[in-house]
Formats: sequence, C-alpha cells, structure tokens
Amino acid sequence: MKKIITSYFAVLLSVFGYSIQAQETWTCYTDKQELLIDNQLLLGAFDYMDGSTWFVTNKGINIFKEGKWITHNKKTELLKNKIGAYMVDSQNRIWIGTGSPDMFFDGYALGQLYQGGVVIYDGDKWEAKNTKEMGIKSPVITTIYESSNGDVWMGVSSVTPGMEKQALFPKGALLRLSKETGEWTDYRQKEMPCIECHFVKGFYEDANGRTYFFAANGIYYFEDGKFVSVRKDNPDFKFPWGRWITARFTDSRGNLWLGAPARVARFDGKNWVSYNRKNGLPSMDNHPSGFFETQDGKIVMSTTNGLYTFNGSDQWEQDKIKYIFGNARLDEENRLWIPTHKGLIVRDGTEESLHKDLDKIYRFLEDQNGGVWALARGKGIHRYKDGSWQTFNKNNKLPSDRITMIYISENSTVWVGTNKGICKCEYE
Repeated sequence: MKKIITSYFAVLLSVFGYSIQAQETWTCYTDKQELLIDNQLLLGAFDYMDGSTWFVTNKGINIFKEGKWITHNKKTELLKNKIGAYMVDSQNRIWIGTGSPDMFFDGYALGQLYQGGVVIYDGDKWEAKNTKEMGIKSPVITTIYESSNGDVWMGVSSVTPGMEKQALFPKGALLRLSKETGEWTDYRQKEMPCIECHFVKGFYEDANGRTYFFAANGIYYFEDGKFVSVRKDNPDFKFPWGRWITARFTDSRGNLWLGAPARVARFDGKNWVSYNRKNGLPSMDNHPSGFFETQDGKIVMSTTNGLYTFNGSDQWEQDKIKYIFGNARLDEENRLWIPTHKGLIVRDGTEESLHKDLDKIYRFLEDQNGGVWALARGKGIHRYKDGSWQTFNKNNKLPSDRITMIYISENSTVWVGTNKGICKCEYE
C-alpha cells in the first residue's frame, strides 16, 4: 500500500509585475497593447526564424517581436477574422487558413455563401489565395498538413469541425497542392470512398511516405492517386469514426496510438490493430484524454476513471482512479502527475501525495529550468520548482484566473495567456 500524504500549499502573493525571485521577471501585456484577447481560442504558438513569437488564435494573430506587438486580422493581411488552421512548412512559410464558417447559425451551411482561403507569409510578404482559386468555394479551412514529398494537404468545410451532422448541407473536400506541378487538386464526395470522409480531423505519414487522414467515419490513406480505407486492408480492424478520436500519441518505437471512447488503435508502420472492451478498455462514457510512455517502454492511457496500461499483448490493465481531469504525465525524474477532480496526485517512487489545493488541472508542461507548470481550469496556473509550489492568478502576477494557453519559447521564456492578457516569465 502506497503512503498517502495530504498537502496544502500557501499561495505566494507579490505585487503585479515585480520579480518573485532574483532569477525571474514577469511582464504582462493587455488590450492596451491592442492584443487580440477577447476570449479567443489559442490554436498554437511557435518561434519564427526572425526571432519573433507567434500566437495564432481562432480570431487573429498576435506576434511579439523586439519588445513590441503586431496584430493581424481581416483589417490587415487576413481574408477573414476566423482562423481554422495554421502550419509552418519546410520552407519556413506560415500558412493561415481563414474564413467564415457558420456565419449565422452554428452548425448550418449558410456560411457556404462566404468565401475563405489561405494567406501565406514567406518571411517578407503575405500572399492571399481564396479556396475558389484552389478548386472549391468553401468558407473555412479546418486542417493543413505538409507531407514529406512537399505536397500540401488541406481539409475544407462549410461548417465548424464536428458539427457536420447538424448542418443542412455539410459540404466538404480535401485539397492537395502538388509540389511537383504546383497545381491544386480538389477531392470531393465522388472521388472519396465514403460520404463523410472528407471531414478531416488530422493527418499522419508513415515511414514509407504514405499519407493517412483521420476522417469523420474512419481512417484512410492516399496512394497512387486514390484513397483507400484502412479497414479494406484490415478486415478485423474495428475503430470508430475519426471524429471520436480524443487522444493521439507516437511512442519511442514509432508506433502510433489513437484513443477514442471504448476503442484504441495502434499502427506499427505496417499493420493496424484495434482494441475494445473485450481487451479491458473502459466503456463509451469513459473517454481517453491522452497517452504516455514509462521508462521501461509501457504505454499508459489516461481516461476519466482510471489509468490503463497496455500489457504488450492484447490486454489493458486498469489502475482505477476516480475522475481524472486530464492526461497524466511522467516527468524526467520519473514522477507521475495525475490530475483528478479531488486534487493532484503525485507518485514519486513508493510514495503518493495528494494536493487538494491543486484541482481541475488539465495540462502539464516542463520548462528548461526545472519547473513543472500545471494549468488549472478557471483557477490560474501552478508551478512546482525547487521542492515547492507557487500559484499565479489574478492576485499574483496574472490579469485573470482564466488561462487560455502556456508556451515555452526556444530561449526558455514561459508565456502564459489569459482571457485578459498575455504574460511572460523570463529566467535570468
């Protein structure tokens, strides 16, 4: 039996903008800097080759460069304010898919009347291209992917991703820009092997350069100019529609793992295998939130009511834990962090501690200075460093308790986004 230790940590309060310790400094930027921070969804953040840091939201872009902010929306280079996807390609070009899905009623195809497209930044200038120029008039680009041969793939739709069933006319398509010819090809329902497979949730490429996509009703690959269902090659493969995928992970051996309610799929580069409740997986209402790999190579999946470890054969063994709030994480020191509704559980060797103060945590991230950051839904952000916890919220460093993102840049700066501003923690 593991030893249970219940801990409570006092929040360290300090004046907004003042250094907590001599080795770090916090700076916050709000709407006074004309940031796009009106309760937006962060799609991602990245460092660009010119030294800038980009924050792509669903309503525009914030760029931090040389101590100043630059914003991009439909008033500047973007075609529309709504962004569905972005990508940085192998030539360091930035692709932003922008449009107007569901202009009037969410889930309905009236947005089809409004044209979207993509804007491409090459480090010097922006180039805009409407989807009509690519072969189909569609209001939003939902996914962008570059394969190893240089081809660019896009999933386009007339509705918000995931809302296809509610749409009156759920039109969609796949677009491919050939690296060899420079021409766009559109693939619609008549070219596709299924009615809804053009609603793409994600792309994947195996070691042989074959491009796969996870569609609304299955997994498919593109080869010799045709689309093929994985189930056609693997008759016993039973995996739900791609829209149900809630977790994706590639292990140290190159195996791809996909998690969905009551199902897991594994691809070793040659064959697909699926697992269900007969293999020990949880029921449909116990969805997975992520995977991680232990130091001895075991695969563990986090679900709502437990951790499931793959035995290497065909069974998943449950470690029952009530209401896990997000994906558990194994850090570099082999400590296991398990976020639950009742608090954060930390397993360190044979000891297990429960921190009731730290509840509703849904994501962990490690910085380059020994800190482990834990995002709490509606309760700020916590950091474990040098053996103790600190909490940052509207009373301590941050302008709001609602955290929208965390990103660690290449120079080790920790960026924390809130619904009222973006802050950075710089280590000296």
